[in-house]
Amino acid sequence: MLKFLGKIWENITSAYVILKNRVYFAFKEQILTRKLIFTIFLLVIFIVCGTITIPGLKLLQFQLDANSFLGIINTVGGGGLLNFSVVALGISPFITASLFMLIAQTKLFPPIHRLSQSGPAGRRKINIITRFLTLVIAFVQAIVLIRTVILNSDFGFVRLEINTQVFIWLVLPLILVAGSLFSLFLAEQITEKGVGNGTSLLIFSGIIVGIPRRFKHAFEYLVDLSSPSSLITQVLSFLLYIFAFLLVLLISVYVYLAERKIPIQQTGSGMSKNVKEISVLPLKLNPAGIMPVIFALIVVSLPTLFSGFLDRNTSPTRNWIDNNMQIYHPFGLIIFIVFNITFSIIMSLQQSRIDKITQDFAKNSTFIPGIRPGEQTEDYLIGVVLRLSIFSAIYLTFFGILQPVEIMLGIPSAITFSGISIIILATTTLETISQIKARYDAQKVLKQSKKIRKSLTLKLNSSSQNSNQDLLW
Repeated sequence: MLKFLGKIWENITSAYVILKNRVYFAFKEQILTRKLIFTIFLLVIFIVCGTITIPGLKLLQFQLDANSFLGIINTVGGGGLLNFSVVALGISPFITASLFMLIAQTKLFPPIHRLSQSGPAGRRKINIITRFLTLVIAFVQAIVLIRTVILNSDFGFVRLEINTQVFIWLVLPLILVAGSLFSLFLAEQITEKGVGNGTSLLIFSGIIVGIPRRFKHAFEYLVDLSSPSSLITQVLSFLLYIFAFLLVLLISVYVYLAERKIPIQQTGSGMSKNVKEISVLPLKLNPAGIMPVIFALIVVSLPTLFSGFLDRNTSPTRNWIDNNMQIYHPFGLIIFIVFNITFSIIMSLQQSRIDKITQDFAKNSTFIPGIRPGEQTEDYLIGVVLRLSIFSAIYLTFFGILQPVEIMLGIPSAITFSGISIIILATTTLETISQIKARYDAQKVLKQSKKIRKSLTLKLNSSSQNSNQDLLW
């Protein structure tokens, strides 16, 4: 018996020593492990802050529409608006400011365009302008939220517990703006000291936290445990719901990874002699990304938001907006599709940077086989991007109207899933995995270089000792 207990104790102590050494190695040598732990720690802080409702407000039972302006702020901001938390705005002011600056860096705005072309100094100035614009947009969004949501009893979202002018127009805006800047600080820390992609990970965390609650509502709605006779059918319905969610997620992953590969050649010694060695220029199948559908939803939902300033009983304008400018109505849906197609084409051309690609081709003596360098190459690439942008518009329209169609079919909004959220989940996951893999490969190369330097140092030391032994004194 004592021998058996002694073996158990020996195994426990050896396992403890191994675990201790691995943890020590992970924190001392594995830089990537520390970055992952640091990223998770900051994401947990953001999630916890998203559950703290602003003092002085009482949260009421309310379900945000993901396709409304508030739903977009909640999704893009990181999910804090659902509880009207201290980080209710999240990073949505920064994302809005970044999008404005992205558009301003085109040739439509020559001063900002010249800054974007002037190297690191110009980029620093653009970052300063973006931060200042973030502060302004955060104040504007805070005032709009207070006026149209908190002070508007029609929403039934929150109720004021402290009803003073100082609290409403000074304390609340400061809390919302400070929470937004704190969220931006967390995102920048994740980008600089964590695994990177900080803003997307904050949005990702807000979406992923809400998925279990949505699945729970779906299970309660589809499965009635009190009727065992139809339990199998109800469970199959729930499994079909999960399958549909996974199928949409798989489609978004496939589209994100898909590329249109254009063969390219290089004059001189870099020219490939067979098809296997030829290089390609990859263009994303969805070059516009997720932003066109977000812009289109904002355009459709803004009139509804600002109509909250009008009285529903006396204003025909508000009644017309409420009855026509929703994405669930034909007129609102047509406006959404038109703006989504327009933004998809503009963002596709902007993100692809065809003019810069053609300039790089001219500098590096690169050409597309069968296409003349210069204007003909640029026209060819613009034609390819325009065709891809048409697919992008159709793809984003499908995902944008996914939730409204589910609601039109009679599915409760609490269990419907937003196509925008699914695209964000897929793209953020794949981007983060690729960044982690790149950091892991870089860390592996660094370790190998350290081993090589160490072995070379040992060889040099041993050779110097051998040479000293051959001396007579």
